[in-house]
Amino acid sequence: MWEWVGTRRGWLLALGLGTVVVALTFKPLVENDGIGYFSYLHTLWVDHDFNFEDEYRAALSAHVTLYPALIESRTQIGQLANYFPIGPALFATPAYLAALILAGGGGDQYAPALVDSFALASLLAGLLTLAIAWRLTRSLAVLVGVGLATPFAYYLLYEPSYSHTFSALASSLFILAWWRLRGLSDRWWWWVLMGALGGVMALARWQDGLLLGIIAIDVGRGRWRSLLAIPAALAVFSPQLLADHALFGTWLPQRPAGQSLQVFPGHYLQVLISSYHGLFVWHPITAAAVLGFVFVPGWRLRAAFAYAFLVETAINGALPDWWGGFAFGARRFLDLTPFWAIGLAALSRKLPPLLVRIGLLAAVAWNLLLLANFTYVIKTDHDPGYLGLIRGQITALRFLPHLLTQGAIGRDLLWWPALHLAPHWSAGLWLTGCVVAALAVALFAARHHRAGGDTPLPSGPDRSGAL
Repeated sequence: MWEWVGTRRGWLLALGLGTVVVALTFKPLVENDGIGYFSYLHTLWVDHDFNFEDEYRAALSAHVTLYPALIESRTQIGQLANYFPIGPALFATPAYLAALILAGGGGDQYAPALVDSFALASLLAGLLTLAIAWRLTRSLAVLVGVGLATPFAYYLLYEPSYSHTFSALASSLFILAWWRLRGLSDRWWWWVLMGALGGVMALARWQDGLLLGIIAIDVGRGRWRSLLAIPAALAVFSPQLLADHALFGTWLPQRPAGQSLQVFPGHYLQVLISSYHGLFVWHPITAAAVLGFVFVPGWRLRAAFAYAFLVETAINGALPDWWGGFAFGARRFLDLTPFWAIGLAALSRKLPPLLVRIGLLAAVAWNLLLLANFTYVIKTDHDPGYLGLIRGQITALRFLPHLLTQGAIGRDLLWWPALHLAPHWSAGLWLTGCVVAALAVALFAARHHRAGGDTPLPSGPDRSGAL
């Protein structure tokens, strides 16, 4: 049925369908948490300082949606605080600098070209994450499940200014490199590389840096060389250290007042099964992925996933806002995207194809309804309860078509008469070209690989070496 996958016709079809989906849904905007990430770009590359006075003032002038407390808090040394990591801004820098040239400077900090550049960098990061999921599993079903049945779709298309696509890409690169090069863990450069990739994860989201602990599995082979991972990680993470020192007068990342971790009693079960954004309740396909790790050959991958899952559950459960604020589901677990892909691939190989297709369709349908439910029914930060969640899914049926009218390209080129808007032909066509380019890069990354041996799922016992 899927014999066209991987062929030239398949890649062209993917490019065409991807362009249509993104055109109808992608919202290149900066708001809420995204203001913290986006503000770094102007202060670094235009003002060349860490004074966020004019950046936050520009956000207020642009009337973007924001949490006042996050732009009004001052640090102990009198600076306006920015509690968000610098990584997403650094990753988006090439696109932003190009946009600065096109926009003729950063006078209008929220000029469409500048906002679009950050959102497009996020989109590319998310698409590359899906490309890595494909390289990890070679499964179209897994790709659809990871992309459309988890919070991934929302933060790829509707809230691209958050850090989650960058986070998912960083962790995916780390897992791909760790597994593909696992036989070389007795080389000194392997530890430098893995440490550097761990630093990249920490730059995207500080807590993601803890996933670097996965390489402890290989300490027995690396011996003294394993120590090289520490300076490599710190070197890559140093921009965050410098930013925190300039803002807070300390070398350690800071959290807003009242946001300290509360290890006891914690909310470790709630983050998994609560109706208030619980991982398995809002995105049941992730429970299937967890089950899939029972069937993953090789103890290393199982151990890596167990560590990563427990660490993320512990961190999220210890946060005062363990539900993630006004968020689409369990967004803080998106750094586990490569593991969801691997677990789903392993499970799908053990189940009848028909059952896999039915389960996949059900998971995607639930998540699409949840997108409409969250956007048009729930609408505010509150716990809908289990029954309220189900009722909202039913109510959301009539709002499903609205999900296809939010995209900027569709509004600029297609829906403007029905929405009583003015057409923006040049902006719509320019954004379409950028989206096609991003999709093409991601498809090339998925397609360009060595023949054979590109999947991390071994067919037999793990023979990469024992501790």
